[in-house]
Amino acid sequence: MTFGADLVWLIEQASLGVYSIDLFKGSLANIPDGPGPITSIMETGGTQPEGTHTAAPLPAYVRPSGQIIVRAEDYDVAMARAWELFLLIAAVRNRMVNGTWWREVRMVQDPFDLLADEKERARIAFNFNAVKRLSPAHS
Repeated sequence: MTFGADLVWLIEQASLGVYSIDLFKGSLANIPDGPGPITSIMETGGTQPEGTHTAAPLPAYVRPSGQIIVRAEDYDVAMARAWELFLLIAAVRNRMVNGTWWREVRMVQDPFDLLADEKERARIAFNFNAVKRLSPAHS
């Protein structure tokens, strides 16, 4: 599974979004109009993968990174949802997420104001780094 798919699964399991309704991933997502909150998942660069002493030629763990952006007409609504998502993602340690083992997540910063979008909705964002097992789909 991809990093974005894992995050969609995690957020849906916590009842904090429904994919293609108020939860989207990627730069080409068609973000709907409306008061929100609407969440976007952006996969960012990540860092180099990690092997283990018994690993085959493929890395054992990958280190993806991401950004969550929450849009809402009301700033406080956007900030509250961003904090819910921040706490959800920050708590992931040594557990399965959508069939993939996630070892840890490190938050880069607290949710912050990313400035209004083109529809004058507040945008609150935060960035994070993860360490997860390389998915069998990649091998």
